[in-house]
Amino acid sequence: MRIYPEQLQQHLKQKIPPCCLIFGDEPLLCLEALEQVTKAAKNQGYLEKLSFTLDGKFESDLIFSHFQSLSLFSEKKIIQLTLSKTNKDNSAFIREITALLHPDILLILQGPKLTNQQMNNVWFKTLEQQGIFVTANLPLAHRFPQWIFQRLKALNLQADKDVIDYLCVHFEGNLLAAKQEFEKLALLYPKQHLTLRQVEQSITTHNHFTLFQWVDSLLAGEQTRCARILKQLKAEGTELLLLSATLNSEIQKLLKLAYQRQHTPLAKLLSQQQPKLWPAKQQLLSTALARLDISRLEKMVIQCAEFEISIKVDNSDSDWLKLNDITFSFF
Repeated sequence: MRIYPEQLQQHLKQKIPPCCLIFGDEPLLCLEALEQVTKAAKNQGYLEKLSFTLDGKFESDLIFSHFQSLSLFSEKKIIQLTLSKTNKDNSAFIREITALLHPDILLILQGPKLTNQQMNNVWFKTLEQQGIFVTANLPLAHRFPQWIFQRLKALNLQADKDVIDYLCVHFEGNLLAAKQEFEKLALLYPKQHLTLRQVEQSITTHNHFTLFQWVDSLLAGEQTRCARILKQLKAEGTELLLLSATLNSEIQKLLKLAYQRQHTPLAKLLSQQQPKLWPAKQQLLSTALARLDISRLEKMVIQCAEFEISIKVDNSDSDWLKLNDITFSFF
């Protein structure tokens, strides 16, 4: 069963399943999910915890021995396996231990965000059917306000839309900092309805953005957010050549789709992309192509080529203005 982190606590009130999968790109949500599962398991008698990493040469025989020992002469066990990447060896090993799951063992398998291909593997599908899969990924921009609202509510704090919007701007991409600052607000203004003035006076800006969030803002047509992200990336010293290559790649992809959809429905084209695209990414590409025609995309490709040459030849502050000109073409 696949669930979001905010749904985990409710599921753990029931009997612990034989396995819990925790995968995602957000460290705070992964850590909190792991802590919740471990605490609930200990309350249900799983008092011994063993941790292993399935990278390189791992101790397969030792792990097997723990799976094969029953609780008649020992305590119930939590076996936590960390998987930073999948390969032929550890995938085969996971398939083998899946057959050894029993009520005296809780298997926790954790790691970074999985691709669609990884989630189609036999080991993953089998374990997901037997337990729960927590998708601990960074909330998308449109879900971030709700995430903030729920966090404040859990701390007995209330806030209107203007306060939540302000917090979104200052903490997007950095959930750990958001958690710490919200806890500080709870100490300063316990059980209060927060005002914008209180928040402005109390918090420190901790937002952090990635290139992927910048690209998503371009595709979605979010001009203000795009400008904010680009400003932050510049302040963090992001290389212009990296931004140029990322932008050029995305525009080339859009232009190719624009050509192809003259003969094939866009929905079919997006569903056939390799590697497979997440539904959210498919929606962003559809949104962008609804605004951008072939003529404009072709001009943007030329702009990108000229921009790359300018970076390599001049490498001046004026190149940031040229980048802004290209991004403006998205809106």
